[in-house]
Amino acid sequence: MLEARTSMIDIQVDSAILSNPDKRAKIINDTEDILQPFFVKKKFEGAFGDSYIVLFSNESGSLTITLKTYPFGLITLTLEDCLDETAFTNPILEDLRKKITSKLKVKAEKIPIVKRGSAVPLYFTTADERLLEYDFDKVIFHEDSPYQNVKILHSPTLGNCLILDDLQNLAESDLNYTRGLMKHGIIPYSGKEVLILGGGDGGLLHELLKENPKFVTMVDIDQMVIDACRLHLRGCCGDSLDKLEGSNYKIIIDDCLKKLDEYKDEGRSFDIIINDLTDIPIATSPQGELWDFVKKIVNMSLAVLRRDGSYLNHALGESCFEPLKTYENVLLSLPVKVQFEKHAAYVPSFMENWVFYEVKKV
Repeated sequence: MLEARTSMIDIQVDSAILSNPDKRAKIINDTEDILQPFFVKKKFEGAFGDSYIVLFSNESGSLTITLKTYPFGLITLTLEDCLDETAFTNPILEDLRKKITSKLKVKAEKIPIVKRGSAVPLYFTTADERLLEYDFDKVIFHEDSPYQNVKILHSPTLGNCLILDDLQNLAESDLNYTRGLMKHGIIPYSGKEVLILGGGDGGLLHELLKENPKFVTMVDIDQMVIDACRLHLRGCCGDSLDKLEGSNYKIIIDDCLKKLDEYKDEGRSFDIIINDLTDIPIATSPQGELWDFVKKIVNMSLAVLRRDGSYLNHALGESCFEPLKTYENVLLSLPVKVQFEKHAAYVPSFMENWVFYEVKKV
């Protein structure tokens, strides 16, 4: 299957040049000369508000180039192609950038080529929404559950990777994530009663069961995630999802908020509660539905956490300074007084350091 590619070059010029019709026309004509080796001709040009747009194309339409000017002194050159033997590459794009810089006497920067129309999704983002390109080469599983979109994609370097609502969740290479979340080697689990909120990929349950806990209860709402990971993410979960109940663990398919309410009413408590649910919201103010959910989970968890117990959760990428600070302020403003520690670990499928918290009652 052929793919389309989007190649981009940003050109910085004096804004006075773009506001002058004659000087702007010279830049456009010079750019057209530079593009001649690609056998494109001008097909359209015109003003749209404060911008000016020129469209170039080859005869077959397999290569189009859009030049757009912005009044603050930016020209964007966007090349879209589905060529085969003469396809654009990053070196070809760099050569074009140099020619533009030399002939127009301007500053120009290229943006690496984006591949489009791939049969397998390739692009996801960091926690603060910087673009990442993956080497995914196969769709292993793709369905919509009643709660979310569930994908498992294969990568030659990461193994199979669980993607929920287009967010990286866990790959077979991501033992660092699981051990970071549980503070492996620091918190003792032997003889402890542990509650996992979420964790449908089974990775956390699998690692906890190696630590000789008294009992592990896992509550996840999405049966589809559990079933898909049992089959396709065994590098993380091993055989821990093969049965919903064992001698020292039980997997409950239910809403964790409902179960936390039940545990509180029953007077049940846990030594360690691990929140493997949603990330901390990308926001600098603790307002909105997601923040309400985060605060509710923390409060309800602390209500069934033993006095000397630990509440553990994952948060965000290390670069999300303000949202992390907001979360810490939320912890400090809880009705129950707490103290917390944080640490970070590099997670291969996230391609960034991920931050984890341990919260304890004071």
